[in-house]
Amino acid sequence: MQYALPPGDRVGLPRTLYLMLTQPPIDTLALALTTRERFGRVSFTRFGPVEFYQISDPDLMNDVLVKQADQFHKAKLFRQALAPFLGNGLLLSEGDFWKRQRKLSQPAFHYRRIETYAETMVAYTRQMLTRWRGGQDIYIDREMMKLTLQIVARTLFDADVSGDADHVGALMNEILDASNARITAVFTPPEWVPTRQRMRVRRAIVELDAILERIIAERRQSNEDRGDLLSMLLAALDDDGTGMTDRQLRDELMTIFLAGHETTAMALAWTWYLLSQNPDATAKLRAEVDLVLEGRPATVADLARLPYTEQVVKEALRLYPPAPGVSREPVQDVQVGGYTIPKGALMLLSMYAMHHDPDLFPEPEAFKPERFAPENEAHLVRHSYLPFGGGPRICIGNTFALMEARLILATMIQQVDLALLPGQQIIPQQMVTVRPKHGIHMRIALRKAVPAADPVMV
Repeated sequence: MQYALPPGDRVGLPRTLYLMLTQPPIDTLALALTTRERFGRVSFTRFGPVEFYQISDPDLMNDVLVKQADQFHKAKLFRQALAPFLGNGLLLSEGDFWKRQRKLSQPAFHYRRIETYAETMVAYTRQMLTRWRGGQDIYIDREMMKLTLQIVARTLFDADVSGDADHVGALMNEILDASNARITAVFTPPEWVPTRQRMRVRRAIVELDAILERIIAERRQSNEDRGDLLSMLLAALDDDGTGMTDRQLRDELMTIFLAGHETTAMALAWTWYLLSQNPDATAKLRAEVDLVLEGRPATVADLARLPYTEQVVKEALRLYPPAPGVSREPVQDVQVGGYTIPKGALMLLSMYAMHHDPDLFPEPEAFKPERFAPENEAHLVRHSYLPFGGGPRICIGNTFALMEARLILATMIQQVDLALLPGQQIIPQQMVTVRPKHGIHMRIALRKAVPAADPVMV
């Protein structure tokens, strides 16, 4: 059955082949913006054999993610791209199995439990700072990846991966790059074709699996309840009294490895980039932190007295949402925005395009943390700011991530200045998360001597 289509591009197969041969790879973030600018907040694009609806309207976001959430599944394209890596974890699972896993995992992310992680977050950050030297050049995105990997492993698995951090980061890069290529590719070779990239990814997954299997085996052997997510998942029982298999545990841990450190790391990297370009905001942030903390380590109790710190993080998440959008496909024909979207159609809900909409956020490219001051945030268009998604599948770790980002930022701003090295072209690139294409190269200046690191309790 034919349905009326929203406005949009209709690029036929011959032109698609021409563009593939003559143009650079698709910049999916730029495409999301130009699509919204040209065709509005609801559009339909055909690019060769690939067809998709793009939505960046706040009310329709709420319609799909909340009001009609049960009418949609994660898009098949997205699931196929990530399934070899994440398996059937929370990010990709559906139906009753997803509901069960979400219910089992939720207690580990309760705010009272998350509060207990704050000391570890600050201790690892201070430990990192003791290794930094004035005049040293670093890639802040890489440093934040190593830091948040150590934190998530300690707080959610009670495991120390300090020795594996660089290697795990490289493996994650390999897998995310391949996953993004699968999502954006117009044509994909059959799965049985052993391309060079596929061989590298398979080896990376084997190595990551070995690390997680080591963590699971050690915990099963100790049979110790440490009050973390892994302990809860190990203790969880089905209705028939059976527990999770090692494969189920592996899928959930792998999902948290990605979502629990990749997204926060990128949010912090972009925050430091934005601060380096906005000295007035940096000065205001530093003044707040110095006044409240008076040189001592930050605690979770301090966060309520660091409102501007929170505003800085929220504005960075608006400009560079770590997850720039979500994909859905209807389980049956469904009405969205006055259009009938057929069963199985690919829908891209672009938070990135919505967050850069000038009608929703005036001067959308400007870094203005004050947008999220209470008196201003109250007047934002409802559902226009969704850095963690929305509805029943909102990111389970959103509270964890916000607390972690604020504590790390407050701890770092006490001790260091970070300046962007000249001659760089900072380009956001979608690789499941939004990453800087060539990294963010910065130079460290120490504000004062960094104190000895707090011991990270094992």
